[in-house]
Amino acid sequence: MGLRRGDRVVSVTKVLRDKRMRLLVVGLGAAACLAVGAQWASDVAFMAGLALLAVTLMLGWQELRRLHEIYRAHGLAMRGAHDGLWSWDPVSKRLWVGDRLLAILGYSSNFLDDTHGWLDLVHPDDRAGYNQAVARHLKGETPFFYFEYRVRARDSSYRWIASRGEAVRNRRGRAVLMAGSVSDITKRKETEARIHYLAYHDQLTGLANRALLADRLDLAIAQASRGKPAGVAVLFIDIDRFKDVNDVHGHATGDVLLVELARRLHGCVRESDTLVRQGGDEFIMVMSAVDAPTTVAPVVAKLLEAVRQPLTAGEVELCVSASIGVSLFPDDAADAQTLLRNADTALYDAKRSGGNVARFYTREMNDAVCQRVAIESGLRQAIAREELSLHFQPQLSIATGALVGCEALLRWRDGEGHCVPPDRFIPVAEASGQILPIGEWVVGRALDHIAAWRAEGLAPPRVAINVSARQLVQPGFAAMVLAALAQRALPAEVLEVEVTESIFLHPEAAALGELRLLHRRGIRLALDDFGTGYSSLSYLGVLPFDTLKIDRSFVANVDAPDDARGDAILKATIAMSRAFDMQVVAEGVERPSQLAALQTLSCDVCQGYLFSPPLAAEAFADRCLAIKPTQNIAPTGEPQ
Repeated sequence: MGLRRGDRVVSVTKVLRDKRMRLLVVGLGAAACLAVGAQWASDVAFMAGLALLAVTLMLGWQELRRLHEIYRAHGLAMRGAHDGLWSWDPVSKRLWVGDRLLAILGYSSNFLDDTHGWLDLVHPDDRAGYNQAVARHLKGETPFFYFEYRVRARDSSYRWIASRGEAVRNRRGRAVLMAGSVSDITKRKETEARIHYLAYHDQLTGLANRALLADRLDLAIAQASRGKPAGVAVLFIDIDRFKDVNDVHGHATGDVLLVELARRLHGCVRESDTLVRQGGDEFIMVMSAVDAPTTVAPVVAKLLEAVRQPLTAGEVELCVSASIGVSLFPDDAADAQTLLRNADTALYDAKRSGGNVARFYTREMNDAVCQRVAIESGLRQAIAREELSLHFQPQLSIATGALVGCEALLRWRDGEGHCVPPDRFIPVAEASGQILPIGEWVVGRALDHIAAWRAEGLAPPRVAINVSARQLVQPGFAAMVLAALAQRALPAEVLEVEVTESIFLHPEAAALGELRLLHRRGIRLALDDFGTGYSSLSYLGVLPFDTLKIDRSFVANVDAPDDARGDAILKATIAMSRAFDMQVVAEGVERPSQLAALQTLSCDVCQGYLFSPPLAAEAFADRCLAIKPTQNIAPTGEPQ
């Protein structure tokens, strides 16, 4: 059964199930009965009205108690949720805030009378967004109001709050009241800010990191493309020999050094520039508003000087230097990645120059890098493609002219048939680590040639092979050499290992141990290129060297009549070698006059183009090994 109202049917049963509707029906009945009783003086109607009125009051009281419990439960829930309540009249502009919101802000009583009072507490940077969010909800553009913003507390600090609410609207849809709640989200915002900071900053130095570098560099390039001066400079800064600090003094001291250097470098940066720690001991600086290289040069000089100043880390006083590579937008590159790559290329050139210097990028540097990359790529396949070979240059006794040894020299003819000079591919092999497999190949191939010559009845002399410090620090190098000798049934005396003074610049206990093991097993040790490094006499006592090789730069002018200082150096070197019971080998002998001068100085052995250039294995056997024992290798006079 129902009552039809237009197209809608209202069920009587449904109506009577609603407590408020029952209260309304009973109240109307009480009013009707009282009215009838008063009109007709009917005691029955009057009594019925009083009874219905009593029922109405009872039902009303129960409903009030139920609503009170609901509101009380809501209040407990809001207090349990640590939320604050508020309401606002858009017409009168009156604002009411609850005790919880007052407590969040540190106030003890309501102190706000209107919207403007509240807006005065909102952080200036958040006011526009707050007003926009309120206006959009009042216009009905959003189903509810929500905004996160900062509010000034009583102690003048700012608290982050999340405010949410909804408007009560009249029949016309106009908002007559807004009410809602707020939550204190300060801790969440602080956590988010910390996470954001860690994502874009280096934890050790506090500088920006690589993630922030990309944004700042892109922004600088975009601004330079639109304005004047339209230039950006990227500076790659690398601390020279920083690894030595870590190795000698420990990583804790290295960290102290990095923090101090970061502070110094940051002191050279303008507010518009960005300083980034790339990682390890590398920093990157982005300079905006650069109109010419002359703008960058003073900053570069200031950076180099800042790094050079001595500093103290604990009880250790340190002096370091830096190398800097610079590239410019738009002169050197039109995009960020190329700009960074070119600055890195310039840094490589600065490091190769010895450090403590800056280099601006040039096209020639790029050509050199491309060449280095091509060499590195080709070297990876050189062994498999059998492009490598060994050439041998004889070493002769100056006193008798007899063959006493030879040096195995690595040669590379690439896939296109071009001979790549050793001074171009050896440094690349060292830097890329390919010297390790190549070095092992050299040992095996040299011993193969010695074994083959001995099998042919020839008497090959001792063969010297060049070994880098990088090979020696690899565990098992000595074991590899000894195993190669045993595999071919060759005595240790057929081999000599040559190292340069660079092995002492970064001393490694493992490297020195490998050399000592080889010497104990009968393999001779030679110190190559003596005089080109630090030439400290203390080096000669570190290892039991058998041979000292004088670099060709000292031999070049040994025959000059006015080179008394050079003669004195050679004479002192030879005398010192005698004291250490070492054989002296002079490299780069090209003229008979040089040979005569070395004879006068009592040098032991000579090696150079005067007698023979480096020869392929077969040619070396024919020219140097197949001669009669009574014959000596005659000088050819062939220039180098």
